[in-house]
Amino acid sequence: MDHAAHQQTNPPTRRTVLRALGLGAAAAGAAPLLSACGGGLKGSGSTSGDTIRIGYVSPRTGAYAAFAESDLYILGQARAAFAKGITYGGTTYKVQILDRDTGSDPQQAATIADELISQQGVDLMLVTSTPETVHPVANKCESEGVPCISTIEPWQAYFYGRGGTPEKTFTYTYHFFDGIEHISTAESDMWRLFDTNKKVGVLWPNDSDGGAFRDRKTGYRAQAATKGFTFVDPGAYENGTKDFSSIIATFKKEGVQILAGVPTPPDFATFWTQAAQQGFKPEVATISKAILFESSVASLPDGLGDGLCTASWWVPQYPFTSSLTGQTAQQLADDYEKSAQAKGRKWNQGLGPNHALFEVARDVLRHADPKDRKAVAARIGKTGLDTVLGRIDWTGGGAANPVKNVAAIPMVGTQWVKGSGGAYDLNVVSNTLVPSVKLDGKARKL
Repeated sequence: MDHAAHQQTNPPTRRTVLRALGLGAAAAGAAPLLSACGGGLKGSGSTSGDTIRIGYVSPRTGAYAAFAESDLYILGQARAAFAKGITYGGTTYKVQILDRDTGSDPQQAATIADELISQQGVDLMLVTSTPETVHPVANKCESEGVPCISTIEPWQAYFYGRGGTPEKTFTYTYHFFDGIEHISTAESDMWRLFDTNKKVGVLWPNDSDGGAFRDRKTGYRAQAATKGFTFVDPGAYENGTKDFSSIIATFKKEGVQILAGVPTPPDFATFWTQAAQQGFKPEVATISKAILFESSVASLPDGLGDGLCTASWWVPQYPFTSSLTGQTAQQLADDYEKSAQAKGRKWNQGLGPNHALFEVARDVLRHADPKDRKAVAARIGKTGLDTVLGRIDWTGGGAANPVKNVAAIPMVGTQWVKGSGGAYDLNVVSNTLVPSVKLDGKARKL
């Protein structure tokens, strides 16, 4: 689908987001139940029947629609792979995938999670893309005792943003994705490719992602990779802001030559357009969340997407193969572009992690009684699997398994370059964390 055509005129308000994430005035009562607090008892028994029901929740429309552009293709792959069922303990179960669109609304995500659990009786929940989608679903699964696997959200925002600590982890909810340590490494690697004054202006909104990046102990500035750079933080802004003039004026006054941040796609389009109009042009801009997808970059006016950089969690050059279909990363991207579901669009980063969700789901359900929710959840925590995204491992500890519920993945540094016909190519320009990925060339100034 065309991302620009599905962007919300009014993105979810902070009040709506906080209410759905369980962080409003009654936060103590709404927060997810952690294992150390005795959570997860409700619904933790077995489910009945000969059909495994898998819920899949994503923001297919609304402000974050680009994250789910490849959903129909991936769902087709998953349903084909599960067509013969899953066998465990001598019993072959049919598999039903129940996919739902949140409209990029966290309250709708919470409602969908409740419906899939209480009415559909799902045995396993899969959820993807941004805290506004992941948190409401994961929180509901944790409180109801339903195993859940999520992706496409920095792990610090997922874990700490839901109230987790190294001492108080989760019982039913598990996550795999990059962390702020990976983003900061990939982005600062790209900063060092340019001759700058090392002044970094940051766009960190007043939401879960922004809070995770701003955190002094675990956030962006706490990472070793960003040492030696000076940060200019004009303060948290509200999602849906229409006038960024004061932030732009601050950046200009402070002589900012590097831009970084984690804005929503609509907010960055507003900011970047106003920045061009008001004469703010940094040497390099490394933006998370807003410019991950070609459709989002192409929607920027006047070719303003040309030269923007982003840390990427999946590219076709990855030397990995799917355990579900046997496709290499390049074959997955090529097949998607040829498919009817792509509607002429190019590959996008969502292909890797969202495909890997179903790889992990099949592996888990083959090794635990699929009708025993507690056993399925426990099995997730014992899983290490090679996927089209690379190694996903909740068992190894260290950088790849920083806390119990998280499997961390590395990233590469990439730059959007406008090609023939107005389309944008995503070139790999930094590969410190994944040296097996070949560089496409040198980075260039905006």
